[in-house]
Amino acid sequence: MTTPLDVPPGPGFVATVAAATGIHRTEAGDIAQLLITHPGPRRPNETPESVECGMRRLATALHLGPGDEQPPVIGAQIMIRRGFAALDYGHDQYVMTIPSPSQDWLALLDVGAVCRVCLVIAPLALAADQAETDAHIRESLARGLLMWGTTYARRRF
Repeated sequence: MTTPLDVPPGPGFVATVAAATGIHRTEAGDIAQLLITHPGPRRPNETPESVECGMRRLATALHLGPGDEQPPVIGAQIMIRRGFAALDYGHDQYVMTIPSPSQDWLALLDVGAVCRVCLVIAPLALAADQAETDAHIRESLARGLLMWGTTYARRRF
């Protein structure tokens, strides 16, 4: 049985997703970034297909658009409180914790800056270095396996 793409993944799947924050600095200003990946099947009954389906469901729940188009504005999906951050991914009971965001990233969102969420559907090893991650993102974009959107922080958690 397959799960419809319009149903957000459950907390068990989201707990296996990897997230990393960063700041893209340009002359026009700084943009907070959130990269969401999955290392591939690791839990019992997980397959490459079920991981891909879970990532597509997560992208759909967040209302992300294709990486080769302008990123849609997906609303205030980031919650920040006392140095902790979470992403509201559309589940009615759970949010996704964003691990260890830097103080600069938190401060940028605290002043109302946007955050570009980039979700890569194809698995990426947790041990991937910067060069491997960059290559994986470029390959995923070329294959239509990269989704993105623009969000910002909510004023209240």
